[in-house]
Amino acid sequence: MGARSFMLATRIPMSRDGFDEWLHTPLPNLDIIENPSAMYTGWAVDGAAPDWDLTETAAQYPQAVAAIRADRNKTPHQLLAPRATRGFTLLRHLNEALEVYLYDYHGEDTRTQTDLLMLAGAGRFAHPGTETPVLYWGGSSYPGLPTPSDEQPLAIMLITPTSARFVDTYPLDTLIANLTPMETDFLTATEDETSAQPSPDLLDAVLRTLPTPNPTENPRLPLPADN
Repeated sequence: MGARSFMLATRIPMSRDGFDEWLHTPLPNLDIIENPSAMYTGWAVDGAAPDWDLTETAAQYPQAVAAIRADRNKTPHQLLAPRATRGFTLLRHLNEALEVYLYDYHGEDTRTQTDLLMLAGAGRFAHPGTETPVLYWGGSSYPGLPTPSDEQPLAIMLITPTSARFVDTYPLDTLIANLTPMETDFLTATEDETSAQPSPDLLDAVLRTLPTPNPTENPRLPLPADN
């Protein structure tokens, strides 16, 4: 997809205990997503092939692959706390939900895929019976939510307590309306923000300090067994 700006947003019903456990549990394996190759199916760049296995990246930037794979073995806390120091990150537990609004200015789609994998794993810690959409969009340097007519990269991933999947249709107007309060908080807090000035209003307190190695960190969880 090339360098561009990437954004992710979601609101996942979750207890505080679930939020803390998610933060300290390593990302799941890619098989938690049922159809990773269908990431763009049905949307503005339908037919684009996401480089989940990093084949294209390895051919163009071989030295980057090891770092990407290392990130996919980290915990959300290890990924997000350093990112938050650069600003433009909303990550908090508020009103019994994990709220996420991430803006990656002129980033790479492989990082977005790592973030999607991170959020796919959050379903394991959500309230029972939850099925929640994660919205990804990109292409514009402005971090506001997309409009239904935008012709830019976009995908929607539904997460459940057991898995995640990309969907080719979704009521986008309703989803954007549900995410607008987070967009408002994000744009208000970052209006005059520089990369060296992260906003405490957007961040859970646990993300305001960098993580240290912790031998008691939760191990990578297996997928729940089918009943």
